[in-house]
Amino acid sequence: MNIVHIATRMKHHSSHSGYDRLSDYVPCDKFTPGWISQSMGIIPNRIWGLLLSKSKVYLVPELKREIDLQIRALFRPESIFHYLYGENDFRRFHPQGKSKLFVTYHFPPQKYSQYFGKPPNLQRVNAIIVVGSNQIDYFARWIPKEKILFIPHGIDTEYYMPTENEIRDDHKILFVGAHLRDFTILKGVIEKIEKLSIDLSFTIVTFEEHWKIFQGLKNIKLLTDVTEAQLLQYYQKHALLFLPLIDGTANNTLMEAAASGLPIITTDVGAVRDYLNDESAIFLRSKQIDAAVSTIMDILEDRRKRKELAIKARQKMLSYDWKVISAAMEKVYEAY
Repeated sequence: MNIVHIATRMKHHSSHSGYDRLSDYVPCDKFTPGWISQSMGIIPNRIWGLLLSKSKVYLVPELKREIDLQIRALFRPESIFHYLYGENDFRRFHPQGKSKLFVTYHFPPQKYSQYFGKPPNLQRVNAIIVVGSNQIDYFARWIPKEKILFIPHGIDTEYYMPTENEIRDDHKILFVGAHLRDFTILKGVIEKIEKLSIDLSFTIVTFEEHWKIFQGLKNIKLLTDVTEAQLLQYYQKHALLFLPLIDGTANNTLMEAAASGLPIITTDVGAVRDYLNDESAIFLRSKQIDAAVSTIMDILEDRRKRKELAIKARQKMLSYDWKVISAAMEKVYEAY
């Protein structure tokens, strides 16, 4: 069967990052809207909007794309259709003939209430792919568990990798991202370290809208829209990734840092342990600022421990290389 991947490219993902990298490792067609979508432009968007339920991510462009795909699917009655970002893109599509349908979901359960009370049209799928084991029970409320498959998110370990000389700045700590990050803990830790006059600085890569959180702090460098090469260098040159989280499933930052050999301190929440364990990361088990600061100082003073964490984290990510994950996915396409 011909494989078709449907995905919205996330603007904040680099060319080596994001779940849609799966399409580079699976022989497939990447669906792009064509003349059908363009012809729908003659109808004002406000009219199309009447067909939409309240949503933050599924808007008129996504609706038009699904209609486009549905029409073209009439001429592909034996294909495998895989929506790579179900939250964003899948609502109405119905596979035709002997075609198969797979949908990957990414958000932790509590976040789904912001998008839909019940995920739509799950009865049409051959299988749902989840990237965190914490998603399984949520979707099992609507479809049999045997149709819910945990297949980990992949990582490009040939791009995200340590440098040969492994020279890191022992006084620099990295934070990256915005989605489900615990900015309260991050700010509290930086404030405490400044009060203690500890010689450390934080590189914070996040959307500019979050910069106001850190107003008045001194030992920080705020960045946004960094290049892919710059981000890789930060992973390779900083002493530590400090990434407090509120919740999560797969996390690109954690995977990229781990593959790059950057020691990690993060929060023991969501599905983080699907990707890291006590040998490959340090887990915060409380929201106490003093405890977090102590954990940071302990690991910075122990180079041997940091080296062990880096090696184990890199080894862990090799098992999630896109070549491994894509092979597992192709088996799923055949079996379901």
